[in-house]
Amino acid sequence: MGCGGFRVEGEYDPTVRVPDPYLKCVSFIGEATSEDSAGIHGELCATGFFVSVPLPSEHLPQRAFYFVTAGHVANDLSDRPTYFLINKRGGGVTGVSNILDSTWWTHPTDRTTDVALLPVGFQKDADISAIALGDFVKTDDFSDQTIGVGDEVFITGLFTGVTSEDHLMPIVRQGNIAMLPREQIQTDLGYADVHLIEARSIGGLSGSPVFVRPSVTVDNGHARLDASTKPKLLGLTHGHWAIKESDINKPQIDHDRQRGVNYGIAIVVPAAKIMGIIDRPELRELRQLQEDALKKKSIPGMDSAKAGKQQTFTKDDFESALKKASRKVEPPKS
Repeated sequence: MGCGGFRVEGEYDPTVRVPDPYLKCVSFIGEATSEDSAGIHGELCATGFFVSVPLPSEHLPQRAFYFVTAGHVANDLSDRPTYFLINKRGGGVTGVSNILDSTWWTHPTDRTTDVALLPVGFQKDADISAIALGDFVKTDDFSDQTIGVGDEVFITGLFTGVTSEDHLMPIVRQGNIAMLPREQIQTDLGYADVHLIEARSIGGLSGSPVFVRPSVTVDNGHARLDASTKPKLLGLTHGHWAIKESDINKPQIDHDRQRGVNYGIAIVVPAAKIMGIIDRPELRELRQLQEDALKKKSIPGMDSAKAGKQQTFTKDDFESALKKASRKVEPPKS
């Protein structure tokens, strides 16, 4: 975990098999109930994933990293001891020990965006990947029809029915884009900008990344064939569309998560909404301060013990950056 090895990249396997980096980008999150010499134990309830963001000048090998999950998951756990579980290099599991900021950052203007993120730092014993910004679905991908209705999607996340304290085993659910609404759709948080996919979401998948395999047309001179390219992050799993069982066959239905049954349609928060949080002025400023701190650490002679070594951004560095901010960095309001 750290620098280039923290990012989802490399050769793409065009088969239907999900490559390992898309399984390794997720972490499970839940309520901690006890701690002993073996680590923290608790009740896992949801999923999150890691994102890597270039620093402003984009020439340093280091990146800023964020843990992303659903906003309702962060809210549900806000008054309880929380822990994050990831796979450990060499086997076993461990927690996310280098959380730089305990404040959950949310969308600055759209309160219906069901996303929350935490800045995290380097952790050498973690066996995880992160999603690079270049692998986010962008608005242009829809307008130029790179991505559209019918494209295959898959979700990687927690299956609460099968958990292990020795190894994280994400479940994969597959489906396709069912609708790309041009107007807001009803959710638990009100009417929101979302995508709808044909996939049965379950409780532990809240906060999971949703990937899409963009369709392309290949012309070999004789026929035009459908193919797919490297998966991109379509967005984050908010939950499922639910209705009363008695209303399943009615042409008009009411979304009822409290008393309804899973209708087989999952609600996805668009990747652009996650970008809206990452692009907050406060977080942009903190990334600039992170770059300044790393440059200072890398100056020859500043610290002979660190000379020639790749420098990392620690929690102390983050807290120092907060103090140096040109304007007070206010935590997001819930």
